[in-house]
Amino acid sequence: MNRSPDERSSPHASGVALFIIAFGVVVVGLIYGRPFLLPLALAIFLWNIMEAMVQGFSSIKFGDYRVPRWLGTLLGLATVGLGGYLIFTVLLGQVDAISATLPRYLARFETIAGDLTEWLGPDRSAKVRSAIADFDVMGRLPTLLASTQSMIVTTLLIIAYVAFLFVEREHVGAKISAMFSNPLQAADANTLLKEISRSVRRYIWFKTIVSVLTGVACYAVLRFEGVDFAETWALLIFVLNYIPNIGSIIAVAFPCLLALVQFDSLTPFIILVVSLTAIQVAIGSVLEPMLMGKGLNMSPFAIILSLSFWGLIWGIAGMFLSVPILVIIIIVCAHIPNWRWVAVALSQDGSVTA
Repeated sequence: MNRSPDERSSPHASGVALFIIAFGVVVVGLIYGRPFLLPLALAIFLWNIMEAMVQGFSSIKFGDYRVPRWLGTLLGLATVGLGGYLIFTVLLGQVDAISATLPRYLARFETIAGDLTEWLGPDRSAKVRSAIADFDVMGRLPTLLASTQSMIVTTLLIIAYVAFLFVEREHVGAKISAMFSNPLQAADANTLLKEISRSVRRYIWFKTIVSVLTGVACYAVLRFEGVDFAETWALLIFVLNYIPNIGSIIAVAFPCLLALVQFDSLTPFIILVVSLTAIQVAIGSVLEPMLMGKGLNMSPFAIILSLSFWGLIWGIAGMFLSVPILVIIIIVCAHIPNWRWVAVALSQDGSVTA
């Protein structure tokens, strides 16, 4: 018996409705589950970084001798600890310098604000002066302290998660095999997890190389121009470079804005804008694609969508995680026949392999 067009389209319509409902439930769960899910996601991200370092050290060979995993783990932890110590030393060492130069910055800022208000006219000048006067730093201090306390607690939780992930690493394969009665399904699940881990670590590894090169090049320019706190800005540029597209823009904006306050002329500001932007474009648009190749076949538009979505859901931390999450989504969807179209849509050239 022939069905009417409405009857034939009803299963499709119900499927779309179920998808929309499921997507809404997932989004709500991500928002309200942020206190639990975000530290866990960051811990997995950091664990992948450390696991990549451990594997790198463990692959070192001296003749017939290969570095054992326990020694590779110790070297990886020592590298992370040394990096954290250097970062802490750089930031702590510039606290006194910031305190000493802050009055000069404030005086210069007031001069710039005065020139700006004169250019805007009397009405807008009064509004700008009122906004500056109403900005109460001490009144915001309790909120800042509460945020700092919450960040410390979250950091300790992430460290605990990473430690337990290292402990559980050896048993993951056995657990997955025990979940499936069919050995082929268990093997496919293990292969899928290994592919996800390999792709995420590949992205993190190459992104770290690119971020280091960008930070070093920008540091050389900042030091040459005599910009204050060049080490701190270079560190910030290194970190922000993990945020695709937007991170590089923010990384260039901060030191350039400081140059406006630090120097009496616009020449250093213009030089910094041109040189730092050129470094970001050269490394981000030329070197980074050469290093990564087609190993991460992601659409630039999909990256922007992922960045916007996860930034809206989880803030700045979500922006850092947006590309690794996108990598996971593409790989998982490529292995599910009914969801393969999602992987194709998110890829750059439509070629995905399961």
